[in-house]
Amino acid sequence: MTAVLGDLLWAPTVPPATEAGTGAGTNPLRETDALQEAQLLDLRWHALSSTLGLLFELRTAMQFDVGTAAVLMVRGARECAWDASPAQSPLTAWNVVGSEPSRAAGSFGMTLSFYPRAGLRLAGESAEFYVVDVPGLGDTPPDYVEAASDISNLGQRLPSWASPFSPLWSASLHG
Repeated sequence: MTAVLGDLLWAPTVPPATEAGTGAGTNPLRETDALQEAQLLDLRWHALSSTLGLLFELRTAMQFDVGTAAVLMVRGARECAWDASPAQSPLTAWNVVGSEPSRAAGSFGMTLSFYPRAGLRLAGESAEFYVVDVPGLGDTPPDYVEAASDISNLGQRLPSWASPFSPLWSASLHG
């Protein structure tokens, strides 16, 4: 059976790789603004396992030379707060303009800022970040203005939780 991105909600399925020499970019679990220009596509709250999963489009990201998508998992989730202006169109590219990870005794947190104006705060016991390649995606994400008139093919041009993937790089922080 082929693993899909949604499988990561249940448990880590990819062993963390070493950070040095990966070519994947900076580590957003440790470095401020490592997620600049990535697009937040989806956020899942998996209540059964107390896990938050964020799915990012990486083809627009400034800090990553490899991968088409990324997944941030926050396990032992304690906080998830979203604040946004009303969307101006049916489909919105939530572009990361700032990301600030934080660590305290036994916990991980992150604050994300987006364009258009939005913010997201996350907190939990531990975190994992996966850079992956989703087969069959082109070099650029779709134009959401054009896609809004015919969303039937949009799912084939974006990463989703049902997408099969090849792991390229991962990192983790445990509280």
